[in-house]
This record gives sequence, structure tokens and C-alpha cells, in this order.
Amino acid sequence: MKLELGINTCFAVKRWPLPADWAAIVHERLGLRLVEHSFDLVSIGGSRGSTALEQEAREVSSAAQDFELEVRSTFTGLAAYSSNLLLSPDETVRSDAESWFRAAIEFSVAVGARATGGHVGAFSVGEWQNAGLKADRWTGLRTSLDRLSSNARNRGLRALMIENLAAAREPSTMAMVRELLTDGDANHVPIRLALDVGHMCVPGTKGSDRDPYAWIRELGPRAFELQLQQSDEAGDHHWPFTAEANRRGRISAERVIDALGESGVQELPLMLEVIPAFEQEDGSVLDDLAASVDYWLEALGKAGVAA
Repeated sequence: MKLELGINTCFAVKRWPLPADWAAIVHERLGLRLVEHSFDLVSIGGSRGSTALEQEAREVSSAAQDFELEVRSTFTGLAAYSSNLLLSPDETVRSDAESWFRAAIEFSVAVGARATGGHVGAFSVGEWQNAGLKADRWTGLRTSLDRLSSNARNRGLRALMIENLAAAREPSTMAMVRELLTDGDANHVPIRLALDVGHMCVPGTKGSDRDPYAWIRELGPRAFELQLQQSDEAGDHHWPFTAEANRRGRISAERVIDALGESGVQELPLMLEVIPAFEQEDGSVLDDLAASVDYWLEALGKAGVAA
């Protein structure tokens, strides 16, 4: 088994928005190569239009080349997570969300990424509580994902990702996620899981659905990547892997590696997804990221699985 550590650029939001700045941090301060680029740092749907988006893609590609990084994937951020997207009760919002994802696919291709995805939608309370509307909306989500996976195939991506999430009205249980995953075909890329180890805190769930290691063992082979955050059963915290946070949290590098081994995974990128508080002092953010990298690299090296 080979596991390579990378990082989601969510840490750079509002702090280091320029590609050359966050790329320098990833390469020089953290010593990493793999990047998952957050769409919180990209102006998809902005007033400047497609020309500006193309310029942003060129800047990201240039920075990645300058600092010897691979932008392996792109990912929805907190801004997109604030929307119902493809599960909105409003048809116009759903249509706009699909257009947003098509633009995300174009950007991803332009920066050389293999996949894009993340948060795909959340039910409104009203439709979640109405069995008929809930079923219709879920069918619509699968239809939208089918169209997007076809678009991704045509544009040259290797996969479309969905993320397991932390609210009941989102794809958040193993059963819900399994219904959305596909193997792909000649006309569609596979729909794979972006498996976040901190999202097993969904109210009302129990048993294996609340166990991050059970998720890894059961769905690891269907994951395109594993997202790493320190967290606990109470919430989706996105803490770093510092000594203090590791005492409070339940995510152990050794247990994650063991669960991946038990799952049969042969190769998988591990993406740190640490989201610092906006009020946190900037230097301490970098210190926390460096400590997190050290923690994981030590564990990967000790287990003999570092790629």
C-alpha cells in the first residue's frame, strides 16, 4: 500500500489567496507535492466571466509548475457548502448549480487536475420531510450527476467526487453515499468518494455510520481520496493534528493506516483539510499546518507506506 500526503488549499482562504503565495507555503514550508485546490479561492460564477476564470487557471498552473506541485483535484469550499446546490427546492437554483459544476470541470481540466467535486447538495427541511418530494429530488440529483459525469468524461477528467457530509439532509450515511457512487463507463467518468474522516457526527446516526474507521474499511476502495482533519464525535471541527488537538480528537494516523490496509486499498492520496479560524494568528496557522504534516509523515514512514 502506498499513501501520499497532500493538502487542501482551504487553509489559504482570506490569508494567501494568490496562487504563488499558497504554492510557496505548500512547497517550502510544508514540503508537500500534492494539492487539492479549494474553489473558495476561485471566481467561478463571478462577474468577470470566463476570461477571468481562464486567467486564474493559468496562474494556478504556473504557480504549481514553479513550485513543483501537482494539482491532483479541485474541491468545493465553504462558499458552495452554504448552498443547497443540486438538491435545492428551486429549479433555477438547481440549474445554476449544474452550470457551476460544469465551470468547475472546465477549470479543473485547465489546471491539470484529475477530478473535481465535493458537496453536491443539501435537502431543504420541507422537502426532506415530504417523502414524495424527497424521492423526486434524490432522483434528480442522480440524473444531474450522470450528466456531469458525462461532461467530465468529454472534458478529460478521470473522476467526479462526492463527499460524505455531516448533516442528515446531505449525503451522510453509507447507504446514501453508495447510491451515488458509480463505476463509470465509456461515456461517464466514475463517481468516487471524497472520504472525510471528520464527518461521522451526523445527528441521529449510530453504529458504523458514526465510526470513521468503519467508513474507511468499507468504502476506502471506492474513494478517490481521503480527507484528513482532527475531530471528535460532537462536530465537524477541521482541527489540525497538533499534540493538543490529538488529545481531544479521535482520529489516529495509525488507526487510519490500519483501516486502509484492511480495506484492500493499494494506493490513495491523503489530503489534509485543516480549516483554521479566521481570527487565528497567521503565524500559528502555519505552525499548526507544519505540525500536522510532521505527524502524518512520521506515521506513514513508520508504517512503511509513504509514497
